[in-house]
Amino acid sequence: MFRQDHTGYPEQGFQMQDALTREQALRSITIWAAKAAFEENEKGSLEPGKMADFVMLDRDIMEIPGHEVLKTNVTGLWIGGKQMLD
Repeated sequence: MFRQDHTGYPEQGFQMQDALTREQALRSITIWAAKAAFEENEKGSLEPGKMADFVMLDRDIMEIPGHEVLKTNVTGLWIGGKQMLD
């Protein structure tokens, strides 16, 4: 998405023509990954009857400025529908 290191280098991002949007990045590790493994009926999105592996974050990484993403903390963790961290 940002194609920079934690210091913001390079300033304009590295080869930005290859960057993903935030939505594309999220889909790449959720529904698109499930589809690639032919498992979209079991996982990849939050729907009734599917496995529920997900995290809750302390901020909306889809909306915050890029420099704040690395400051995001996990506030909850569910694996197989069971809460592992609260």
